[in-house]
Order: sequence, then structure tokens, then C-alpha cells
Amino acid sequence: MRPLFLLPLFLSAGAVLAQPARPIATAAVVADDVPHIDGRLDEPTWSSAEPLSDFVQFQPVPDAAPTEQTEARVLVGPEAIYVGMRMYDAQPMAINTRLARRDAFADTDHAVVVIDSYGDNRTGFLFRTTPGNVKVDVLFYDDVEGDGSWDAVWDAATHRDDEGWTAEFEIPLSQLRYTGGPGPHTWGLQLVRIHHRTGEVSYWSRRDPGLDGYVSQFGTITIPADLPAPRRLEWLPYAASAVTQAPNADANPFIRDNDMAPRAGLDVKWGLSPSLTLAGTINPDFGQVEADPAQVNLSGFELFFEERRPFFVEGVDAFAMSPRRAVASERPTLLYTRRIGRSPQRTAFVPAFGGADDTLVFTDAPQQSTILGAAKIAGQIGRFNVGILNATTRAEYGRYQRLDISGVMLDEGRALVEPLSNYMAARARGTFGNLIVGGLLTSVVRDTDDVAIADLLPRTASVAGVDAEYMLSAAWRMTAQLSGSWVTGSTDAMARVQTAFPRLYHRPDADHVSFDPTRTSLGGWSGEVNLLKTQGKHWTGGVHLATTSPGFDANALGFQPRADFINLDGLIRYAQNTSKSRLQSWSAVLRGGAGYNYGGERVASLIVGGLSAQLPNFWDLGLTSIFTARSYDDRLTRGGPLARQPASLDLSAQLDTDSRRPVWASAEASIALDELGSQSFGGSMEVSTQPRSALRFSLGPAFSVNHIARQYVTTFDDPFASSTFGTRYVFGELETTTLALTARADWTFTPTISLQLYARPFVSSGQYASFNAFDQLRALSLPVYGEDIGTASSTDTGTTIDPGDGGNSFTLDRDFTVRALQGNAVLRWEFQPGSTLFFVWQQQRDGRTSDGTFRARRGLQDLFDDARTNVFMIKLTYWLG
Repeated sequence: MRPLFLLPLFLSAGAVLAQPARPIATAAVVADDVPHIDGRLDEPTWSSAEPLSDFVQFQPVPDAAPTEQTEARVLVGPEAIYVGMRMYDAQPMAINTRLARRDAFADTDHAVVVIDSYGDNRTGFLFRTTPGNVKVDVLFYDDVEGDGSWDAVWDAATHRDDEGWTAEFEIPLSQLRYTGGPGPHTWGLQLVRIHHRTGEVSYWSRRDPGLDGYVSQFGTITIPADLPAPRRLEWLPYAASAVTQAPNADANPFIRDNDMAPRAGLDVKWGLSPSLTLAGTINPDFGQVEADPAQVNLSGFELFFEERRPFFVEGVDAFAMSPRRAVASERPTLLYTRRIGRSPQRTAFVPAFGGADDTLVFTDAPQQSTILGAAKIAGQIGRFNVGILNATTRAEYGRYQRLDISGVMLDEGRALVEPLSNYMAARARGTFGNLIVGGLLTSVVRDTDDVAIADLLPRTASVAGVDAEYMLSAAWRMTAQLSGSWVTGSTDAMARVQTAFPRLYHRPDADHVSFDPTRTSLGGWSGEVNLLKTQGKHWTGGVHLATTSPGFDANALGFQPRADFINLDGLIRYAQNTSKSRLQSWSAVLRGGAGYNYGGERVASLIVGGLSAQLPNFWDLGLTSIFTARSYDDRLTRGGPLARQPASLDLSAQLDTDSRRPVWASAEASIALDELGSQSFGGSMEVSTQPRSALRFSLGPAFSVNHIARQYVTTFDDPFASSTFGTRYVFGELETTTLALTARADWTFTPTISLQLYARPFVSSGQYASFNAFDQLRALSLPVYGEDIGTASSTDTGTTIDPGDGGNSFTLDRDFTVRALQGNAVLRWEFQPGSTLFFVWQQQRDGRTSDGTFRARRGLQDLFDDARTNVFMIKLTYWLG
């Protein structure tokens, strides 16, 4: 389906909306009589400030008057901005005081201050507190994007009385980014109140649901005082020690019963200028980061995991290069910082020593590469938002020992498993009237003097790109991006790049790409252009055209699931944001698109429809349907010939109940069918409750059952498979069942002391009902061994197959049951702003069998018999600034 027919609907979606007038305020200047932060607003200095009221609802009824009034006042002192907010409430004893740890969202009332100290209508520093004084800070960038990882050192206090509750904020000037000098200064300001009991969200500066943008809808506040240029210097040293208890059932000489690892490091932030910050880290520690969830990946695509390490997630706004678009389609992510400090990519075991069956081999290698040091500069220079990141990881070695069956040492040594590597990324983005233009450069350089590493990894990998956004009008904008890549290395390393899953240059029937074993470099390009209608009373949408050439490779410091792709998508959305029916609000989405590879084969074609609504009781509903038409699949055989992709239909539904209730839940269910008989049924739920203000529990089971008609199994050379270029491609009919359970408990003793408990048991089983032959180019359905062709017989070692065409028999044993249990407990005490003490316990259990029969009870019981790894850690960070 080609989506160009959608374009006339966009063009008739309405006239450009006029920007409404924004409120204006002036801060009162105070000198020595700055407020004492206790939440009471009883100092005389508050009466000198202009009262800011006339808040307007954004939800649930836009532009309506709030049920309860709110008043705010702003002061500016020599070192800080002070904001006092009075939230009137006719039922003060009914105010919810739920607690949560720092930076966690609490389902309760909120008072919010957002400051655009740049005055650029795109950047906002958000500070939020609750009646229980739970503090949250967020950095907004590009007008609408939020970075919750940003942490500032500031203070707030709250107080409840007969008229409602009050909040008092102290925001040090050192935590903001601005240009100092003589006053007056004009900044953007937004004040927000969330009234939990009524579900109302009210803004001081009216926020129009039909307008695009968040920061650009702020009011303005004048700072009449002279502002000093802040010179910020913050030190955050840490000291930590961990004890690891790992299983050693095989008497591995490299594993100790109790392995202690003390360490120390330092983070530094230095204000190079009022709006530019240098952040550096030496030996960063990520010990308290939650483990990635266990998954079973049966595809050829790499799994994507979120970055959670504090140093890399902070300041993400300075490096973001993702042009806005209306649809979520595939495109390379040019900067994926999980590549820095990744797991070693080579095994410590030298294959030349591992051929004999009568030997035992033990290996030892680090789980992650050590980051020697990293630094980044982020902020603004003139009209440009800039970011520079550089990190170096050390060469990592693994040890091995080879013993004979009686335990006598035969060989021992060590091998390089990850080379010394340097990672660099530089980003700049500037605003020129209605045009925003930027560029990004990334580079990875590895020390490949070791022959084994040189044959495995490219020596250099670089990506350079530009992006632009142009405001055609208040409602319409165009965005674009163009990137190029260049990778160099040995012939063996470049052979791996050419045959990697994103490219598959060795496909035997592809005439637009070809594998070159003599190649020592590879280049490519990627780009996209988007036409967007981002605001309107009801209608929004866009058209998206993107392409990634076969040779483009961003995976050294980015994340790229595939290359060789061109796709065209279009989307329209209708939204009703006012309560003119039995619904609070609702919206409908229609999307259509098609994708092609550079050989001209259509590899994707879909139509998506979606409905979402909020009921008067604040329940949210969502329905989505995806119809995929029959097309071709150039990835199914994983480097083999093109196959036909069956038509399919996916349906899903989601329900979220009212989180203001004592018990609330979120549930999702889905079903997928295709014309080959594949079926998938899945469902998940999370039920949460907070029986006491300080205690919260959540339980989230997830269950899925899949019947996969064509699951890739293996490939091997066989000259008798003449119809598929002398290679035999084997598939299977697979039944999988997966059960996962996520349990969390949060006990917040005070807003600065909290205990988090987390556990996630996971069991997944897969059983093959039959095996199939891909014996015809561009095939859709595949013949079954033992029924349509050849013979298949079960043996003790698996299923033995005679292909029946003169080729050799082969045996397959692919059934599986995978088990995993992840758990941790984190006691966190922020004993002073910015300084924290952690006590951490982590446990990991893993198990696998070749029995593919799913038994939920037995699988969960077996988890507690699996070998376990325990890590106990204490960590202290101390902020100096």
C-alpha cells in the first residue's frame, strides 16, 4: 500500500493556528533576607513578590478553571532562585501524601517549577515536589524531549495546613545555565499543579493541547537583578567494595568462593562558561545498575537494551540526533553508548587447543571492558547546542587452562579478548530563525596489532551526519537527516562486516550487492526526510521517506538493525481533546507504508489502525491492528536466497486503570496470525498498590504462546542442494511458551532513605514439531522432512533426517528450556544533597535443558536448584560543590 493518498488529507487539515499571548511576571529581588526553606511561606520577604495565579486546566478539560486555586511567587537572591507555591484545597486532610524515592514518580499531588534560563523556548529545567517532599528533576530539550537522568543539587520543603499545602523551592543559580551580567534578564517560566484527587493538571501559562511544543508555551519572567556568571566546580568521588559468590560446580580454577573487589573513582563537573560544562569520570562504577531482563532471541537481529549508566545517560540532549517524524520506522541510531565498555568480543579460549574431546578447558574473562576514563563537554556556545564525548577502554585479557581428563595441566596462558579502544562523538546544533541545523561525528579506533583481533574487528569506524528542521509555519515543519559511514580493517574483519546480519552481502541471488573477500574498507549512507503537521485542533500527521544503503554501518558506536532498505510511510491522526462526549478524550490513527531493498524487492507493506480513549473515570483504553501484506523476506534465510513473507494480522488491546485508586493496573493482550498458520497469543499485566504512603508493591506477570510455522534452524554446505546454490537451509515448526514475572517492592522510609526490592523469574521452552526444507527460491511454504520429502526419525540424540536427494543425513536437537532469575535489593540513603550511601545485593540464577516441554511449576521450582551468583556491595558517593 502506497501512502501518498494521505497527503491531501494533511493539506486540508486546517489553517495555521495563531500563538496566544503568554503571561509575564517579574521576580522580586532579595539580598540578605532570603527565605528559610521549611515549606511554610511565612517570611515577610514572600509578600514583596508578585502573586502569580489564574492557572488554567490542561487536563482533563482544557481551558477550564481549576477546581482549586493555586498561587505562586518568585524571588531572586544572590545565589539562588526561590519559588513559593500555595495549593489551596477545600479538603486538606484528603491530600494524598504517598512517598517515593528521589526521581521516582509518586501518584500524588505535585507542585512543579520549570525554568527556561537560556530563553531559547527549547530548553527547560524542571523541579518538582509533592506533599511528602519527593523531589524530581528533569531536563527538557528540543522543546518536547525530556531527560529524567539529569540530576541537580537543589532543595525543597512542603507543609500541609488548613488551607491546603505549600511548597518552597530553592534552586541554586549554579544548577541553571544562563548568560550572566547586568539585568534585566528575561527567562521562560512555567508553573504546574497536579491535583491528584480530581485528576486535574493546571498550568500558569496556558498549554494548548492542539499546539505542538512544551517549553515554547512557557510564560516569561523578568529577573531585574544583575546575575553573576556562575563558575561551577563539582566533585563526586566514590569508594565501593563488592564481594561476589559464584557457583563453581566444575571446579574452575579461576573461580573463588568469595571474590572481593574494592575500587574507587571520581566524577567531576566544571563550568567552563555559564552555559558550558565539562564532565569527566575516572574508573566509573555502575555496580548498582539493574541487570538487563532475560530474553530468548530466535531472530538474527541484535537485541536493544537501554543505557542506564549515569555518566552516559546524563546530558543526552547534547548528543540526540533523531529528527522528528510521525511514524516509528527503522532507522540507524548513530550513538548507542552501550558499545562503550561492552562485553569482550573474543573468547579467551584459543580454538587450536580445543579440538580434542578428552580435554577440559577453563576460561576466565571480564564481563565488561574497563573504562579507563571518559569526558564530555555539553552546553551552549552562542546559538549552538554542543556536545563532545570521548572515552577510552583498556585492553582486556582472558585466561585459559587446558587439562586432560585426569586433571593434568596441558596448556595455560592468556589471550587478548578486547583491544584498547577509543570512542569519540561530537555534536553541534544551532538555531537560525525558522531553521535548526546540526551535525554529528562519531569515531571508534581500536588497537589491532594483535593478529587475532585484527581478523575479528575493524580498526576504524566513523560516521558523519547532518540534520535539519525547518518551520514552514506554526503548524507545519520539515525535518531531514543525511549520514555517511566509513569502516576500515583487515580483509578478514571486513569480510565479517560484509556478512553481518545488517548487510548479508553473500546472499547468492542478490544482484545489487556482492561479497568481496579482498575488501579492506566499506562505506555507505543513510538519510530521511519528513513532512509533518505537528499541531492543529484535531488533525496531525506526516509523511516519512527513509533509506539506508547496503554499505552503511553504524554499529561500532551506534545501533543499526539492518541496511539495504528504503521505506515510505504516511500517518494521519485525529484527536478530540475536549470532553464533548462520554469520553474525556479520544484519538484515532491510520498509517500506511511500504519498504523495498536496493534490489527493488518489496520487503514490507503494512496498514496500521489505532484507537485510544480516556474514560470519565480516568481509565485509558487502546486498540491497535496491523495488517501486513504478502511481500519478500531477504533476512529469513540469514544470508541465503530470498523468501516469500506471508500476509499477517496483528491485534492488540491495552487497558490502564485509574492510578489514584488504592489498587491500579495496566494490562495488555495481543494475537497474531499469518497465512502459513503461525499463531501468537500473549498477555501481560502489572498490578500495583500502595497500602501505606511509604510502601508500594507491584506484580507483573507476562505469558505468551507461539506457534511459528517457519523458524530458522541451521545452514550447511551440501552439493546435492543444487536448487539453493549448494547450501542446505533447514527450518522448523516451533512451539514456544514463555512465562515471566516481575515483582517490585518500594519502601520509602523518608524522601531520602529508601529500600527497593526487585525479582524477575523467567522460563521459556521451545519444542520443534517438525523440520522443513527451504528447497525452492522465493518459497512461501516449505516441505516437511519425513512427510513431503526424505525421512525423519527420532533418536536419543535428536531427530535424524535423510534429505532424500542423495545428500548426507544429519541430526538436529534444538528443543530447549531456558530459565533465569534476577533479583536485587538496594538500600539508598541520600544523607545530604548530592551525596549517597548504597547497600546492594544482587542475585542471578541461570539454567538450561534440552527438554522443550513447558512446565510452569516445575520450571519455577528448578530455578531455585540452579547455580546462583550473589554480589554484595557497599558504595559511598560524596558531593563537593
